[in-house]
Amino acid sequence: MSERLAADAVVIGSGAGGAPVALALAEAGREVVVLEAGERVGTREFHDEEDGLVARLMTATAARDGGVELYAGACVGGSTVVNDALCWRPPAEVLAAWRTEHGLAGLTDAAFAPHVERVWRTVHASPTARENQSRNARLLGRGAERLGWSHEPMHRNVRGCANLGRCNTGCPSGAKQSALVTWLPDAEERGARIAPLARAERIEVAGGRVRAVDCVRLDAATRRPVGRLRVEAPLVCLAAGVLGTPALLLRSGLGADTALGRGVQLHSSVYVTARHAEPVLGFFGPTMAWAVTEFSDVGGRDGPGYMIESVTTSPANTASGLPGFGAAHEAAMAALPRLSRAVVVLRDRTRGAVAVDGDGVAQVSYRHAPEDLSRIADAVRATARIQLAAGAEAVFLPVNGSAPVRSESELADFDARGLDARSLSLLYAVHLFGGACMGSSSARGACDESGRVFGVAGLYVTDASALPSNTGVNPQITIQANALRIAAGIVANA
Repeated sequence: MSERLAADAVVIGSGAGGAPVALALAEAGREVVVLEAGERVGTREFHDEEDGLVARLMTATAARDGGVELYAGACVGGSTVVNDALCWRPPAEVLAAWRTEHGLAGLTDAAFAPHVERVWRTVHASPTARENQSRNARLLGRGAERLGWSHEPMHRNVRGCANLGRCNTGCPSGAKQSALVTWLPDAEERGARIAPLARAERIEVAGGRVRAVDCVRLDAATRRPVGRLRVEAPLVCLAAGVLGTPALLLRSGLGADTALGRGVQLHSSVYVTARHAEPVLGFFGPTMAWAVTEFSDVGGRDGPGYMIESVTTSPANTASGLPGFGAAHEAAMAALPRLSRAVVVLRDRTRGAVAVDGDGVAQVSYRHAPEDLSRIADAVRATARIQLAAGAEAVFLPVNGSAPVRSESELADFDARGLDARSLSLLYAVHLFGGACMGSSSARGACDESGRVFGVAGLYVTDASALPSNTGVNPQITIQANALRIAAGIVANA
Protein backbone atom coordinates (compact mmCIF):
# COMPACT_ATOMS: atom_id res chain seq x y z
CA MET A 1 0.00 0.00 0.00
CA SER A 2 1.35 3.43 -0.94
CA GLU A 3 0.05 6.75 0.33
CA ARG A 4 0.92 10.35 -0.54
CA LEU A 5 0.25 13.48 1.50
CA ALA A 6 1.06 17.16 1.16
CA ALA A 7 1.54 19.61 4.02
CA ASP A 8 3.12 22.92 4.91
CA ALA A 9 5.44 21.25 7.41
CA VAL A 10 6.56 17.80 8.48
CA VAL A 11 7.81 17.12 12.01
CA ILE A 12 9.70 13.84 12.34
CA GLY A 13 9.39 12.67 15.93
CA SER A 14 6.74 13.47 18.53
CA GLY A 15 8.74 13.76 21.75
CA ALA A 16 10.39 16.66 23.55
CA GLY A 17 11.98 18.03 20.38
CA GLY A 18 9.04 17.50 18.04
CA ALA A 19 5.75 17.99 19.88
CA PRO A 20 6.33 21.66 20.86
CA VAL A 21 7.34 22.44 17.26
CA ALA A 22 4.18 20.81 15.93
CA LEU A 23 2.03 22.99 18.15
CA ALA A 24 3.97 26.20 17.44
CA LEU A 25 3.71 25.70 13.67
CA ALA A 26 0.03 24.76 13.89
CA GLU A 27 -0.63 27.88 15.95
CA ALA A 28 0.95 29.88 13.14
CA GLY A 29 -1.55 28.43 10.69
CA ARG A 30 0.70 25.81 9.11
CA GLU A 31 -0.72 22.48 7.99
CA VAL A 32 1.44 20.06 9.98
CA VAL A 33 2.03 16.32 9.70
CA VAL A 34 3.86 14.61 12.58
CA LEU A 35 5.60 11.35 11.72
CA GLU A 36 6.30 8.93 14.57
CA ALA A 37 7.94 5.53 14.12
CA GLY A 38 6.38 4.22 17.35
CA GLU A 39 2.78 3.42 18.11
CA ARG A 40 0.25 5.61 19.86
CA VAL A 41 -0.39 4.14 23.29
CA GLY A 42 -3.09 5.90 25.29
CA THR A 43 -3.25 6.51 29.01
CA ARG A 44 -5.79 3.72 29.51
CA GLU A 45 -3.29 1.24 28.06
CA PHE A 46 -0.58 1.97 30.62
CA HIS A 47 -1.69 -0.86 32.89
CA ASP A 48 0.38 -3.64 31.37
CA GLU A 49 3.26 -5.38 33.13
CA GLU A 50 6.46 -3.38 33.45
CA ASP A 51 8.47 -5.40 30.93
CA GLY A 52 5.67 -5.42 28.36
CA LEU A 53 5.34 -1.64 28.44
CA VAL A 54 9.08 -1.11 28.17
CA ALA A 55 9.06 -3.17 24.96
CA ARG A 56 6.18 -1.11 23.50
CA LEU A 57 7.34 2.33 24.54
CA MET A 58 11.14 2.30 24.28
CA THR A 59 14.01 1.33 22.05
CA ALA A 60 17.43 0.21 23.18
CA THR A 61 20.86 -0.27 21.70
CA ALA A 62 24.45 -0.24 22.92
CA ALA A 63 27.53 1.68 21.97
CA ARG A 64 29.50 -0.68 19.81
CA ASP A 65 32.84 -0.14 21.54
CA GLY A 66 32.12 1.10 25.03
CA GLY A 67 29.71 -1.20 26.87
CA VAL A 68 27.16 1.54 27.63
CA GLU A 69 23.49 0.79 26.95
CA LEU A 70 21.41 3.54 25.33
CA TYR A 71 17.65 3.97 25.72
CA ALA A 72 15.14 6.28 24.04
CA GLY A 73 11.40 6.71 23.79
CA ALA A 74 9.76 4.98 20.82
CA CYS A 75 6.09 5.94 20.91
CA VAL A 76 3.85 8.93 20.29
CA GLY A 77 5.10 11.43 22.87
CA GLY A 78 8.59 9.91 22.75
CA SER A 79 10.85 10.31 25.75
CA THR A 80 8.32 12.49 27.56
CA VAL A 81 6.10 9.41 28.01
CA VAL A 82 8.84 7.25 29.54
CA ASN A 83 10.97 9.76 31.43
CA ASP A 84 10.65 10.32 35.18
CA ALA A 85 8.94 13.71 34.85
CA LEU A 86 11.91 15.68 36.22
CA CYS A 87 12.18 19.35 35.35
CA TRP A 88 15.27 21.55 35.53
CA ARG A 89 15.73 24.90 33.82
CA PRO A 90 18.64 25.20 31.37
CA PRO A 91 21.73 25.96 33.49
CA ALA A 92 23.28 29.35 32.81
CA GLU A 93 26.73 27.74 32.75
CA VAL A 94 25.69 25.45 29.91
CA LEU A 95 24.25 28.25 27.79
CA ALA A 96 27.41 30.28 28.42
CA ALA A 97 29.57 27.37 27.23
CA TRP A 98 27.47 27.03 24.07
CA ARG A 99 28.18 30.69 23.34
CA THR A 100 31.88 30.74 24.17
CA GLU A 101 33.03 27.24 23.24
CA HIS A 102 30.74 26.58 20.27
CA GLY A 103 30.36 30.07 18.84
CA LEU A 104 26.58 30.17 19.29
CA ALA A 105 26.32 33.81 20.29
CA GLY A 106 22.53 33.94 20.06
CA LEU A 107 21.92 31.28 22.70
CA THR A 108 21.61 33.71 25.58
CA ASP A 109 19.61 33.34 28.76
CA ALA A 110 17.26 36.04 27.44
CA ALA A 111 16.75 34.18 24.16
CA PHE A 112 15.74 31.03 26.03
CA ALA A 113 13.74 32.65 28.85
CA PRO A 114 10.29 33.07 27.23
CA HIS A 115 10.38 29.57 25.81
CA VAL A 116 11.48 28.05 29.12
CA GLU A 117 8.60 29.82 30.85
CA ARG A 118 6.10 28.57 28.28
CA VAL A 119 7.33 25.00 28.67
CA TRP A 120 7.27 25.31 32.46
CA ARG A 121 3.64 26.43 32.36
CA THR A 122 2.51 23.98 29.71
CA VAL A 123 3.87 20.91 31.49
CA HIS A 124 2.88 22.17 34.95
CA ALA A 125 6.35 21.85 36.47
CA SER A 126 6.25 22.20 40.26
CA PRO A 127 8.23 20.99 43.29
CA THR A 128 7.52 17.47 44.48
CA ALA A 129 4.98 17.90 47.27
CA ARG A 130 5.41 16.25 50.67
CA GLU A 131 2.62 13.77 49.95
CA ASN A 132 4.51 12.64 46.84
CA GLN A 133 7.85 12.12 48.55
CA SER A 134 8.27 8.38 48.99
CA ARG A 135 10.27 6.87 51.83
CA ASN A 136 12.89 5.99 49.23
CA ALA A 137 13.25 9.68 48.35
CA ARG A 138 13.28 10.81 51.95
CA LEU A 139 16.02 8.30 52.83
CA LEU A 140 18.26 9.87 50.18
CA GLY A 141 17.60 13.29 51.68
CA ARG A 142 18.19 12.01 55.21
CA GLY A 143 21.56 10.53 54.33
CA ALA A 144 22.71 13.67 52.54
CA GLU A 145 21.55 15.84 55.45
CA ARG A 146 23.54 13.77 57.94
CA LEU A 147 26.64 14.20 55.78
CA GLY A 148 26.07 17.94 55.41
CA TRP A 149 25.55 17.70 51.64
CA SER A 150 23.16 19.84 49.60
CA HIS A 151 19.94 18.15 48.51
CA GLU A 152 16.42 19.08 47.47
CA PRO A 153 13.11 17.76 46.16
CA MET A 154 13.00 17.96 42.38
CA HIS A 155 10.41 19.69 40.21
CA ARG A 156 8.17 17.34 38.25
CA ASN A 157 5.64 17.88 35.45
CA VAL A 158 2.55 16.37 37.04
CA ARG A 159 -0.99 17.32 37.98
CA GLY A 160 -2.62 15.26 40.72
CA CYS A 161 0.03 12.54 41.14
CA ALA A 162 -1.48 9.28 42.40
CA ASN A 163 1.83 7.84 43.68
CA LEU A 164 1.56 4.77 41.45
CA GLY A 165 5.29 4.48 40.76
CA ARG A 166 4.78 4.08 37.01
CA CYS A 167 6.17 7.37 35.65
CA ASN A 168 8.70 5.73 33.37
CA THR A 169 6.39 3.17 31.79
CA GLY A 170 3.58 5.57 30.90
CA CYS A 171 1.53 7.24 33.63
CA PRO A 172 -1.71 5.22 34.00
CA SER A 173 -3.53 8.07 35.76
CA GLY A 174 -2.67 10.71 33.16
CA ALA A 175 -1.11 12.89 35.88
CA LYS A 176 2.27 13.19 34.17
CA GLN A 177 2.08 16.02 31.69
CA SER A 178 3.92 14.38 28.83
CA ALA A 179 3.62 15.51 25.22
CA LEU A 180 0.94 12.85 24.85
CA VAL A 181 -1.44 14.91 27.01
CA THR A 182 -0.15 18.48 26.41
CA TRP A 183 1.55 19.61 23.19
CA LEU A 184 0.17 16.96 20.86
CA PRO A 185 -3.56 17.18 21.68
CA ASP A 186 -3.30 20.97 21.46
CA ALA A 187 -1.59 20.67 18.08
CA GLU A 188 -4.30 18.30 16.85
CA GLU A 189 -6.97 20.78 17.92
CA ARG A 190 -5.32 23.23 15.56
CA GLY A 191 -5.33 20.80 12.66
CA ALA A 192 -2.04 18.91 12.99
CA ARG A 193 -2.15 15.29 11.90
CA ILE A 194 -0.18 12.62 13.74
CA ALA A 195 0.91 9.55 11.78
CA PRO A 196 2.07 6.80 14.17
CA LEU A 197 3.99 3.75 12.99
CA ALA A 198 5.46 5.84 10.15
CA ARG A 199 9.24 5.57 10.08
CA ALA A 200 11.05 8.21 8.05
CA GLU A 201 13.59 6.57 5.78
CA ARG A 202 14.84 9.37 3.56
CA ILE A 203 14.59 13.12 3.12
CA GLU A 204 14.38 14.30 -0.48
CA VAL A 205 16.28 17.47 -1.34
CA ALA A 206 16.33 19.15 -4.75
CA GLY A 207 18.07 22.37 -5.72
CA GLY A 208 19.31 22.89 -2.19
CA ARG A 209 15.80 22.81 -0.71
CA VAL A 210 13.89 20.12 1.12
CA ARG A 211 11.03 18.61 -0.90
CA ALA A 212 9.60 15.53 0.81
CA VAL A 213 9.99 12.76 3.37
CA ASP A 214 9.72 9.10 2.33
CA CYS A 215 8.51 6.71 5.03
CA VAL A 216 7.58 3.11 5.61
CA ARG A 217 4.39 2.20 7.42
CA LEU A 218 4.94 -0.35 10.17
CA ASP A 219 2.77 -3.12 11.58
CA ALA A 220 1.98 -2.44 15.25
CA ALA A 221 2.64 -6.01 16.37
CA THR A 222 5.71 -6.95 14.33
CA ARG A 223 7.12 -3.51 13.41
CA ARG A 224 7.67 -4.85 9.92
CA PRO A 225 6.97 -2.65 6.87
CA VAL A 226 3.43 -2.93 5.52
CA GLY A 227 3.30 0.07 3.19
CA ARG A 228 4.86 3.33 2.15
CA LEU A 229 4.06 6.96 2.85
CA ARG A 230 5.41 10.05 1.12
CA VAL A 231 4.79 13.50 2.58
CA GLU A 232 5.67 16.48 0.42
CA ALA A 233 6.41 19.73 2.27
CA PRO A 234 8.71 22.75 1.97
CA LEU A 235 9.59 22.58 5.69
CA VAL A 236 10.88 19.55 7.61
CA CYS A 237 11.83 19.59 11.30
CA LEU A 238 13.89 16.65 12.53
CA ALA A 239 13.19 15.47 16.06
CA ALA A 240 13.90 11.74 15.95
CA GLY A 241 16.49 11.93 18.73
CA VAL A 242 20.19 11.13 18.80
CA LEU A 243 19.51 7.57 17.66
CA GLY A 244 17.30 8.79 14.80
CA THR A 245 18.05 12.27 13.47
CA PRO A 246 21.75 11.92 12.52
CA ALA A 247 21.08 8.52 10.95
CA LEU A 248 18.22 9.90 8.86
CA LEU A 249 20.40 12.71 7.58
CA LEU A 250 23.17 10.26 6.74
CA ARG A 251 20.79 7.85 4.97
CA SER A 252 19.58 10.82 2.93
CA GLY A 253 23.09 11.62 1.77
CA LEU A 254 23.10 14.95 3.60
CA GLY A 255 25.70 16.62 5.78
CA ALA A 256 28.77 15.23 4.01
CA ASP A 257 30.56 18.58 4.32
CA THR A 258 29.52 19.23 7.91
CA ALA A 259 30.28 17.88 11.38
CA LEU A 260 27.24 15.58 11.17
CA GLY A 261 27.66 12.51 13.37
CA ARG A 262 30.18 14.07 15.71
CA GLY A 263 29.87 15.47 19.23
CA VAL A 264 27.71 12.78 20.83
CA GLN A 265 27.68 13.12 24.60
CA LEU A 266 25.79 11.37 27.40
CA HIS A 267 24.75 11.55 30.98
CA SER A 268 26.08 8.13 31.99
CA SER A 269 24.30 6.42 34.86
CA VAL A 270 24.66 3.55 37.31
CA TYR A 271 22.38 2.38 40.11
CA VAL A 272 23.41 1.94 43.74
CA THR A 273 20.99 -0.14 45.82
CA ALA A 274 20.76 -0.46 49.61
CA ARG A 275 18.99 -2.88 51.95
CA HIS A 276 17.38 -1.62 55.14
CA ALA A 277 16.11 -3.37 58.24
CA GLU A 278 12.65 -1.83 57.86
CA PRO A 279 10.32 -1.69 54.83
CA VAL A 280 10.99 1.07 52.29
CA LEU A 281 8.47 0.12 49.60
CA GLY A 282 10.43 2.12 47.06
CA PHE A 283 8.19 0.98 44.21
CA PHE A 284 5.42 3.33 45.41
CA GLY A 285 5.41 7.07 44.82
CA PRO A 286 7.08 8.97 42.00
CA THR A 287 9.84 6.99 40.31
CA MET A 288 12.23 9.88 40.98
CA ALA A 289 11.74 12.81 43.35
CA TRP A 290 14.87 13.83 45.27
CA ALA A 291 18.33 15.03 44.23
CA VAL A 292 21.66 15.42 45.94
CA THR A 293 23.15 18.46 44.20
CA GLU A 294 26.35 18.69 46.26
CA PHE A 295 28.55 17.41 43.43
CA SER A 296 26.97 19.24 40.50
CA ASP A 297 28.99 21.61 38.34
CA VAL A 298 26.00 23.68 37.20
CA GLY A 299 23.45 25.79 39.02
CA GLY A 300 26.16 27.84 40.69
CA ARG A 301 28.10 24.80 41.94
CA ASP A 302 31.67 23.82 41.13
CA GLY A 303 31.63 20.13 42.01
CA PRO A 304 33.05 17.24 39.97
CA GLY A 305 29.94 17.11 37.80
CA TYR A 306 27.35 14.57 38.84
CA MET A 307 23.98 14.39 40.54
CA ILE A 308 22.60 11.63 42.73
CA GLU A 309 18.84 11.10 42.46
CA SER A 310 16.32 8.79 44.09
CA VAL A 311 14.91 6.16 41.77
CA THR A 312 12.18 3.52 41.89
CA THR A 313 12.69 -0.05 43.07
CA SER A 314 10.21 -1.47 40.56
CA PRO A 315 11.05 -5.18 40.14
CA ALA A 316 12.37 -5.40 36.57
CA ASN A 317 14.25 -2.12 36.84
CA THR A 318 15.85 -3.11 40.13
CA ALA A 319 16.81 -6.59 38.98
CA SER A 320 18.57 -5.22 35.91
CA GLY A 321 20.92 -3.06 37.95
CA LEU A 322 21.84 -5.34 40.84
CA PRO A 323 25.24 -7.03 40.58
CA GLY A 324 25.65 -10.77 40.48
CA PHE A 325 23.75 -13.76 39.17
CA GLY A 326 21.94 -16.84 40.39
CA ALA A 327 21.29 -17.43 44.05
CA ALA A 328 23.05 -14.27 45.26
CA HIS A 329 21.00 -12.11 42.91
CA GLU A 330 17.81 -13.91 43.93
CA ALA A 331 18.58 -13.33 47.60
CA ALA A 332 19.12 -9.64 47.04
CA MET A 333 15.83 -9.35 45.12
CA ALA A 334 13.98 -11.23 47.87
CA ALA A 335 14.50 -8.15 50.03
CA LEU A 336 12.78 -5.88 47.47
CA PRO A 337 10.35 -4.27 49.98
CA ARG A 338 13.37 -3.23 52.09
CA LEU A 339 15.48 -1.84 49.26
CA SER A 340 16.20 1.82 48.58
CA ARG A 341 17.83 2.95 45.40
CA ALA A 342 19.62 5.91 43.86
CA VAL A 343 21.01 6.67 40.42
CA VAL A 344 24.16 8.54 39.49
CA VAL A 345 23.67 11.06 36.67
CA LEU A 346 27.15 11.91 35.41
CA ARG A 347 27.85 14.92 33.24
CA ASP A 348 30.22 13.08 30.89
CA ARG A 349 33.25 14.74 29.37
CA THR A 350 33.68 11.92 26.85
CA ARG A 351 32.69 12.61 23.25
CA GLY A 352 31.47 9.97 20.82
CA ALA A 353 30.03 9.74 17.34
CA VAL A 354 27.14 8.22 15.42
CA ALA A 355 27.29 6.65 11.97
CA VAL A 356 25.12 4.23 10.00
CA ASP A 357 25.81 0.64 9.01
CA GLY A 358 25.10 -0.93 5.65
CA ASP A 359 21.41 -1.11 6.47
CA GLY A 360 21.24 2.55 7.45
CA VAL A 361 20.87 1.76 11.17
CA ALA A 362 22.49 4.10 13.70
CA GLN A 363 25.75 2.87 15.22
CA VAL A 364 27.06 4.83 18.21
CA SER A 365 30.75 4.83 19.12
CA TYR A 366 31.37 5.87 22.71
CA ARG A 367 34.32 4.74 24.79
CA HIS A 368 34.40 6.35 28.22
CA ALA A 369 37.49 8.39 28.98
CA PRO A 370 39.39 7.24 32.10
CA GLU A 371 38.48 10.55 33.73
CA ASP A 372 34.77 9.76 33.44
CA LEU A 373 35.21 6.22 34.80
CA SER A 374 37.06 7.72 37.77
CA ARG A 375 34.21 10.18 38.35
CA ILE A 376 31.69 7.32 38.18
CA ALA A 377 33.67 5.56 40.91
CA ASP A 378 33.66 8.75 43.01
CA ALA A 379 29.90 9.08 42.53
CA VAL A 380 29.30 5.45 43.54
CA ARG A 381 31.31 5.98 46.73
CA ALA A 382 29.37 9.15 47.53
CA THR A 383 26.04 7.38 46.93
CA ALA A 384 27.05 4.47 49.15
CA ARG A 385 28.04 6.91 51.90
CA ILE A 386 24.62 8.57 51.67
CA GLN A 387 22.82 5.24 51.96
CA LEU A 388 24.91 4.12 54.90
CA ALA A 389 24.34 7.46 56.61
CA ALA A 390 20.59 6.97 56.07
CA GLY A 391 20.77 3.72 58.03
CA ALA A 392 21.21 1.05 55.38
CA GLU A 393 22.46 -2.29 56.67
CA ALA A 394 24.08 -3.18 53.32
CA VAL A 395 24.84 -1.41 50.04
CA PHE A 396 25.10 -3.19 46.70
CA LEU A 397 27.70 -1.51 44.52
CA PRO A 398 27.04 -1.70 40.76
CA VAL A 399 30.12 -3.84 40.09
CA ASN A 400 29.96 -7.49 39.12
CA GLY A 401 31.65 -9.68 41.69
CA SER A 402 31.53 -7.12 44.47
CA ALA A 403 30.30 -7.99 47.94
CA PRO A 404 27.70 -5.87 49.77
CA VAL A 405 29.25 -2.97 51.70
CA ARG A 406 28.22 -2.52 55.33
CA SER A 407 30.45 0.34 56.47
CA GLU A 408 32.44 3.22 55.04
CA SER A 409 35.68 1.42 55.81
CA GLU A 410 34.67 -1.36 53.42
CA LEU A 411 34.48 1.17 50.60
CA ALA A 412 38.29 1.10 50.57
CA ASP A 413 38.09 -2.13 48.58
CA PHE A 414 36.07 -0.33 45.95
CA ASP A 415 38.64 2.49 45.90
CA ALA A 416 41.30 -0.03 44.87
CA ARG A 417 39.20 -1.71 42.20
CA GLY A 418 40.19 -1.12 38.59
CA LEU A 419 36.93 0.05 37.07
CA ASP A 420 35.98 -0.21 33.42
CA ALA A 421 32.65 -0.02 31.64
CA ARG A 422 32.23 -3.78 31.32
CA SER A 423 32.84 -4.47 35.00
CA LEU A 424 29.75 -2.48 35.93
CA SER A 425 26.53 -4.41 36.38
CA LEU A 426 24.68 -1.83 34.25
CA LEU A 427 26.13 1.29 32.69
CA TYR A 428 23.50 3.11 30.70
CA ALA A 429 22.25 6.46 29.45
CA VAL A 430 18.78 7.82 28.75
CA HIS A 431 20.00 11.40 28.26
CA LEU A 432 21.64 11.50 24.84
CA PHE A 433 22.94 14.67 23.17
CA GLY A 434 24.57 15.73 19.93
CA GLY A 435 25.32 14.05 16.63
CA ALA A 436 23.65 16.82 14.62
CA CYS A 437 24.94 19.69 16.74
CA MET A 438 24.37 23.38 16.31
CA GLY A 439 27.62 25.07 15.39
CA SER A 440 28.96 28.39 14.19
CA SER A 441 29.98 26.80 10.87
CA SER A 442 29.63 23.54 8.98
CA ALA A 443 33.05 22.53 10.26
CA ARG A 444 31.75 22.72 13.83
CA GLY A 445 28.20 21.45 13.50
CA ALA A 446 25.46 20.04 11.31
CA CYS A 447 23.13 23.02 11.72
CA ASP A 448 23.38 26.67 12.71
CA GLU A 449 22.02 28.22 15.89
CA SER A 450 18.61 28.66 14.25
CA GLY A 451 18.51 24.88 13.81
CA ARG A 452 18.78 25.04 10.01
CA VAL A 453 20.85 22.25 8.47
CA PHE A 454 23.82 23.72 6.65
CA GLY A 455 23.30 23.81 2.89
CA VAL A 456 19.62 22.82 2.86
CA ALA A 457 16.80 25.37 2.92
CA GLY A 458 13.73 24.36 4.88
CA LEU A 459 15.42 21.58 6.90
CA TYR A 460 15.84 22.03 10.68
CA VAL A 461 17.00 19.98 13.67
CA THR A 462 14.94 20.63 16.80
CA ASP A 463 15.77 17.79 19.19
CA ALA A 464 18.57 16.84 21.60
CA SER A 465 20.85 15.88 18.72
CA ALA A 466 21.17 19.63 18.00
CA LEU A 467 22.42 20.43 21.50
CA PRO A 468 26.21 20.89 21.44
CA SER A 469 26.79 19.31 24.85
CA ASN A 470 25.09 17.63 27.74
CA THR A 471 23.35 19.81 30.31
CA GLY A 472 24.29 18.44 33.72
CA VAL A 473 20.59 18.21 34.64
CA ASN A 474 17.65 16.17 33.39
CA PRO A 475 17.22 17.81 29.98
CA GLN A 476 13.56 17.70 28.94
CA ILE A 477 12.88 21.39 29.68
CA THR A 478 16.01 22.49 27.79
CA ILE A 479 15.09 20.34 24.78
CA GLN A 480 11.50 21.60 24.64
CA ALA A 481 12.52 25.23 25.12
CA ASN A 482 15.14 24.99 22.37
CA ALA A 483 12.53 23.41 20.09
CA LEU A 484 10.16 26.32 20.73
CA ARG A 485 12.99 28.80 20.16
CA ILE A 486 13.74 27.27 16.75
CA ALA A 487 10.05 27.09 15.83
CA ALA A 488 9.61 30.77 16.74
CA GLY A 489 12.46 31.64 14.41
CA ILE A 490 10.93 29.60 11.58
CA VAL A 491 7.60 31.38 11.98
CA ALA A 492 9.19 34.82 12.28
CA ASN A 493 11.28 34.36 9.14
CA ALA A 494 8.58 32.84 6.97
